[in-house]
Amino acid sequence: MAVNQNPITVDMASVSNLPDVEFYDILEDNENYIWLAADKGLYRYNGQSYKRFVNLKQKANSLFQLKLDEQGKLWCNNIYGQLFYVENDSLKLFYDANILSKGQLAPYQILRNSIRLFTITGVYDINKSNKKVTKVFDGICLSSANNSLSNYTFLINKEGRIKQHRLYKFENNEPTKILEIKSSNFIQSPKLFAFKDTVFFIHKVANANIIYLVDKVRNHAKQIVTPLALQNETIYNLLNIEDDYWFLTSSGAFLYTLKHNKLEFKEQLFKAESITDVEVDFNGNYWFTTLDNGVIVSPNLNIRCADIETFEAKVTAAVALKNNNFVLGTNNGKLLFYNESTHIKTLKLPGKKIIGKLYFDAQENQLIVSINSSESYIVNLKTNKIVDVKHTFSVAKSFSKIDEEVLFYGNYRQGIVYKNPFNNPQKQIIKESRVKASVVLNNQLYVSYVDGFYKYDLNTFHSKEILYKKNSLLVNSIANNDKSIWLATQHNGLLKLENNNITEAKINLPNKLQVNEIQSDGDILWISTDLGLFHYNTISKTLKLLGEQDGLNIAVNDFLVLQDKIIITLPKAFYILPKKEGLFKEYKTTNVRIESVSINGKDTLVNSHYRLPYNLNNIVLKFNSNGFQSNANVKYQYRVKQIDTSWHGIPLNTHFVNFNSLASGIYTFEIKAQNVSAKQPVFAKPITFIIAKPFWETYWFYGLVLLIVFGLIWLYFSWRLQQKEEQRIAEIDKILIDKKITNLRLENLRSQMNPHFIFNALNSIQDYIVSNEKELASSYLVKFSRLIRMYLDYSQQNEITLEEELNALKLYLELEKVRFEEELEYDININHQVKTKQIKVPSLFIQPYVENALKHGLLHKTKDRQLMVDVKIVKNNILQITIEDNGIGRVQSEKLKRPNQQHKPFATKANEERVHLYRNKLKRNITIAIEDLYTQNQIASGTMVVITMPIQ
Repeated sequence: MAVNQNPITVDMASVSNLPDVEFYDILEDNENYIWLAADKGLYRYNGQSYKRFVNLKQKANSLFQLKLDEQGKLWCNNIYGQLFYVENDSLKLFYDANILSKGQLAPYQILRNSIRLFTITGVYDINKSNKKVTKVFDGICLSSANNSLSNYTFLINKEGRIKQHRLYKFENNEPTKILEIKSSNFIQSPKLFAFKDTVFFIHKVANANIIYLVDKVRNHAKQIVTPLALQNETIYNLLNIEDDYWFLTSSGAFLYTLKHNKLEFKEQLFKAESITDVEVDFNGNYWFTTLDNGVIVSPNLNIRCADIETFEAKVTAAVALKNNNFVLGTNNGKLLFYNESTHIKTLKLPGKKIIGKLYFDAQENQLIVSINSSESYIVNLKTNKIVDVKHTFSVAKSFSKIDEEVLFYGNYRQGIVYKNPFNNPQKQIIKESRVKASVVLNNQLYVSYVDGFYKYDLNTFHSKEILYKKNSLLVNSIANNDKSIWLATQHNGLLKLENNNITEAKINLPNKLQVNEIQSDGDILWISTDLGLFHYNTISKTLKLLGEQDGLNIAVNDFLVLQDKIIITLPKAFYILPKKEGLFKEYKTTNVRIESVSINGKDTLVNSHYRLPYNLNNIVLKFNSNGFQSNANVKYQYRVKQIDTSWHGIPLNTHFVNFNSLASGIYTFEIKAQNVSAKQPVFAKPITFIIAKPFWETYWFYGLVLLIVFGLIWLYFSWRLQQKEEQRIAEIDKILIDKKITNLRLENLRSQMNPHFIFNALNSIQDYIVSNEKELASSYLVKFSRLIRMYLDYSQQNEITLEEELNALKLYLELEKVRFEEELEYDININHQVKTKQIKVPSLFIQPYVENALKHGLLHKTKDRQLMVDVKIVKNNILQITIEDNGIGRVQSEKLKRPNQQHKPFATKANEERVHLYRNKLKRNITIAIEDLYTQNQIASGTMVVITMPIQ
């Protein structure tokens, strides 16, 4: 007895606002829109919503015969005789042929330059350009069909009083008679269906369908045997899909193969539906239109669902038998035996039992039935004899065959080994703990308990716990092939045990996905999860998924691996999955398009470039990627290059991006879409927005403002010229006096600084004389005299060259190095870009900071005294002089001063005043930055002074 089964489907009315229930035709266009011809009109589906197309001159809502021409333009017609096409997103009337069609639905053919119309008044060509009508053939046309090369038309010729029913083949407007049926009555329901290699002609006689097969080469039609199932059916359509012929009827779709001019039955789909058309879209989804039940879609025609509602029970256990046989156990003690989808027999256990676990021993051809209480049974599958074995195998969790005479059985509290399990079993308890799963591989028994994972020697059954990263393993499911064991763990994901070594399985499953069960099938590992069923090839390392997008919108827990099928069991049904190439689809993503651009709340035409004024800067872009339920299956990302170069995700089922108050600039908007099961994304054409600056930020506005300002100033000063003449002269005199005062103050500062340098140097000489170091004192005096001469020369000038400043500094450091008894290392680095002979600096400006470094930082160190002076040019033509020492730091130096020394050094204070004067009077921006240096342990490691000044 075959179980009622159908492909898994999605009712479009349940996932979208389907606009009608009566549909006649369906078609997918070149942009992957789905077009539906319905009783209420023409509709287009884009993956999330429907758009109705209507023409104001349309005289009937119902539309039929959807076709695409060579340019991808959609055509259709109605019973009234009007021909329509879709252009620029609207339905346009091509020609009203009511006079020709006389209220009958007329077949039509799209030619290069014309539309050929087959009516009850004859065959006509309607020129596409000038709408001129030319009669091609005379007769009453009853049906027509065409393939890429030829047209086939069945019509009635009236020759005198004799009615001739004839089938013609038209090639290059030349008719060839193929079949003639002489009858005094009209032929009932004649239909022609032309395909690439075959042409069918079907009509009715006394309510029975007659089928002819046309020989396209010999131009001959031969009647073939009408299958019994089709003899009295109302045939709406005939399609050729993947070499099968689909007869669409009021009792569903009948699938046949054509072999030796004979139709051989394959299967019947949707017996309760009146199916009018079928379309297979770009992702392999099958769309079925019906006359009274809307549109249904099968995401994967290979996956079938069989229900067991008639058995009034729930499935609680399942096990695979030999070949493609399997058995289901129920909660009322029934064993349901199947071969693929065919129910073979039912066995009933005594009483109403809840079957918890089934185990099939292929060698003994025995079935162990474990009850969820202290009962169990053994069923001999040869004789169907049921033997009550009490609690021997009750409340089972796992079985594993060790050898011909030994069976491992685990229950909710023990792991047990039975010798001779089917005949006087001998029991050995190997562990007191709840069992979860078990396998046998390479003369070893592996058992997962709730408290760990153990390996047993099959001779002694001594156990050893297998650890992972020195921790116990909690394993929920185990699978094995000839080499490896795969472990689905509770906390460590999927692991692989091979050669006594446990490693990560490295299967790219989604993060934090709970694996329910794993089973091995040769080189294939089947993994059931809440997302669906995964297929992993252990050789090629490829991972595939059957999930919600395939119509398998359930959490997969228990499943069986048969010879040619996978059976997924549910409480009231089971899914049948063939293990063949077509089971897994290669998903694609249709082109993503910007469907609308809204600027400040107003829709505009979609262009690749927009040039907008500053106040039109609120932009909303709507986009879409067509396809079956693309709103749930396609993810979008976008980026705006001038704002951010990284991609930003958009929430699922969101089809717009909003930009509020964009600043002036150039923005390029990019978006990409990717089906959740596809490998590669697709990109939309980028759109560039150029938002102009507001008028008050433009150069012409700046120029106008400046012109007005200067004009007003000129008028003002012209008006005030005579009155303010004396005042201007007074102000100029004041400026000259201020400048002179500034120069005097600078000269005064220099005169104050020179004695300070001399004082420090004389102290050093005095030290050598007191120490009776005559040669050192003499050498020191020579250098000192040179330094004094430099100071006297340079102090007379406001500015000197950088070379002169550094020469004086080098001479000063040489004197200081002698005073420090050679315990001083200094280095003056000059970048090659610095032109020391050309750059002017304030005279004797660097020396006070070097002096501070020596006196307050390095003097208190006993060794390793280091001083570095670095001169370079930084950005914007700025001279930077860095003075860095490794002394004790400013904080410690302040602590070592005597109370009456708690003030800044005179030279430093004078330099600060010079900087102030240069900034405020001479407009030269000189800055001094002092930074305390510390080690990683926050110990003072010196001081750094950074002097910056513009190069003049």
